[in-house]
Amino acid sequence: MSEPPKILKISTFASKSVIHGFGTRFFSLPELRDSLPSLNIITLTQIHSSKVLLNSAGEGDGVISRDPGTILVIKTADCLPVLIKDDEERIVAALHAGWKGLCKGIIFKGIAKIKNLGFNKKNLRVALGPSIGPCCYSVGKEVFECFKGNGLPFVKRGENLDLPSTAIEHLTSSGVNIKKISVLPLCTKCTPELFYSHRRGEKGRMISFIGLLKPETEVKIKL
Repeated sequence: MSEPPKILKISTFASKSVIHGFGTRFFSLPELRDSLPSLNIITLTQIHSSKVLLNSAGEGDGVISRDPGTILVIKTADCLPVLIKDDEERIVAALHAGWKGLCKGIIFKGIAKIKNLGFNKKNLRVALGPSIGPCCYSVGKEVFECFKGNGLPFVKRGENLDLPSTAIEHLTSSGVNIKKISVLPLCTKCTPELFYSHRRGEKGRMISFIGLLKPETEVKIKL
């Protein structure tokens, strides 16, 4: 029997200049640091907000960088990891998008901040990683009321929230071309062999990462 994967990637999003990955339960932040010893790795104190930082650690749920040699990391269990780059691979971003962050507009704010840095929204590419799926994400009425109160779209499947589809609605409403959005359609709750899930009562979290590489970057693990 083959070993379970440590990292999942989206082939249509992969490139030589930008490194990205969605870690499974078998990959940790220390292992990422050991794999990229020469790079600056930025992590956040995540607070389920819409705050997006620029090339710095701190409290927030999104981070953007234009600096080669910097890796952006977010942690998720059932929430949705959102990785962004531009076509010319001069900027990257990572967003932690649970229902609270989406309801507060983290995707809109992240895309707007990238635009304000001088980048065309139509040139952005987005990868959505594993999250709890609409098959399992039952939520209370207050969740839908939050979206309605803030005037933001959402996608329901019966009484369940569809996080990935809601994120796609926000991305396209922000000006991202739907043809440039890639999705890894795996439910964290349904796939215990690969992922932690808070809905299953687990406390662990996976890491997702993205960064601009320098030509001489040493990568010690197959990412």
